[in-house]
Parts: sequence; C-alpha cells; structure tokens
Amino acid sequence: MEEHHDGLVISLPVGYYLIKRILVDNGSSANIIVLDIVKHMNIEEKDIINKSTMLVGFSGETKKTIGEIKLPTYVKGINLQVKFLVIDTLSSYNIIIGRPWIHEMKAIPSTYHQIIKFSTKWGIQEIKGDPKEAKECYKIALKATFAEKESA
Repeated sequence: MEEHHDGLVISLPVGYYLIKRILVDNGSSANIIVLDIVKHMNIEEKDIINKSTMLVGFSGETKKTIGEIKLPTYVKGINLQVKFLVIDTLSSYNIIIGRPWIHEMKAIPSTYHQIIKFSTKWGIQEIKGDPKEAKECYKIALKATFAEKESA
C-alpha cells in the first residue's frame, strides 16, 4: 500500500439514503450532519429537535449547532438509531461520524488501512474507505481555507 495521509471517508445508508463523504473521526466527541444534507433527505427543519450545542474545533473556534436529530444507520445487518448534531455550514463532508457511533458499533477504524472493522453475529464485518472521495474532500477543504485567507 502506498503511503498516504488520507482521512477515512466512507458511504453509509443513513435515514433511507446512501450518504457519501462521511468522515470517520475518532477525535470527534459527536456525530455531526450538515443541514443541507438533512434537507436533501426530505427532512423538514421542524423535525430537528431544537437543542443547540456549542462545538469547539481543533484550533478553538466555536460553532453553534441548530439542533439534533435521530436517524437510522444501516451497516452490514446492524441497525442503529444515531443522534446527530445538525450544523448549518459549508463542509467538504456531509457527515462526521465520531466516537459515539464508533463505540456503539464497537468498531475499529484505521485511517492507515482505510477500513473499519467490527464484530457482528455473522462474524467480523468491514467497511472500506473511499480514498478517491477522501482526496476530493481534502482538496475542497484546502481551497476553502485558502479562499478564507485571501479574503482576510
């Protein structure tokens, strides 16, 4: 395997839709979904529980959520109701799956191997990462960061 530094980006069925560009982030203490994706899933804003939370990023920046929503996720025979914090922001990722989902799945994500493994009653299952999507998300994030610096 050639050396890379890609994040682990997967696709999963969430709330009856196949959602691409999901970042698996064991550094995140929450599962996060972007409001635009919620709207694309034909979920109305009134279905979002009005419970705002303050998220703090790596460099100390803060972002207020607009609420939370529970959505089903389906993974290799495992159905979970997952609480997502909803944010209204532009992001190269549609969803960030954090430790709450990783722990509930008893999953082991590996960015190096670009895979998540977890145990089920049918044996060890896996979800492979999508390195092409990971690179694309990284490029989008870099462009956005560069654009912000240009406008500052």
